[in-house]
Amino acid sequence: MVLLRTLAGLLWSAFCCSYALLTILLRPRSAKYVLSGIGSRLWSRNMLRIIGNKAASVSFESEEAKFENWPATAIFIANHASQLDINASAATIPHPIVYLAKASIRKVPVLGLLNERVGTVFIDRSNPTAAKKSVDRLLTTLNRGISVIVYPEGTRTKNGELNSFKKGAFHLAAKSNTPIIPLHIHGTRKALPKGGFLLRKNPVHVRFGTPIAPPVEESAQALQSFVEAGEQAVQRMKEWHNAHVETPD
Repeated sequence: MVLLRTLAGLLWSAFCCSYALLTILLRPRSAKYVLSGIGSRLWSRNMLRIIGNKAASVSFESEEAKFENWPATAIFIANHASQLDINASAATIPHPIVYLAKASIRKVPVLGLLNERVGTVFIDRSNPTAAKKSVDRLLTTLNRGISVIVYPEGTRTKNGELNSFKKGAFHLAAKSNTPIIPLHIHGTRKALPKGGFLLRKNPVHVRFGTPIAPPVEESAQALQSFVEAGEQAVQRMKEWHNAHVETPD
């Protein structure tokens, strides 16, 4: 079953990626459909079904965290334990979303072109002078009604513990005056851990936190406090999952 599940996941991902690229090339203005119709509903929800979920289980930290109280667009931040986090995020966030990605993704055949066309925000951590271009691209994406999701740990965790958050997403949020919405994903590491290849059956749970407004003051201290607030929010929801969800992460 594990091999069949993995083969199904690979074939389904290849089909959806090809379909998305063909759609965006033929219909350049179809980014929202590609992100929501193909990326979220067609690809991600079925990827979760492949690992045994009729749908991802969703909960909210507060009334303000519920979908109907969200701002029109936002920067989402989440823990990162598995490649399946992309599917868990896309399947549960009821907005078209793109990702904050390393600039090197642009050079990847097919994937780079697809990300470029749908509005992915690229960031070059080795080139500080590119920061303004990243902010400008983010604003363009947000103005199209498309939100952005970031995994601020920068890499997938090996043991389930949160790594320290990097400042990139928070810097962009502060510069563009965009609220942060934190979330925690539980269960994907068991289904596909870092370094793993085989897809295993496991329930997935996503908990959304209260939106966090960017700081009014522009200072290093204010930005650091913003980062800490986001990291603490995700850690708090991680602890909630450990206390309330019986299935392993």
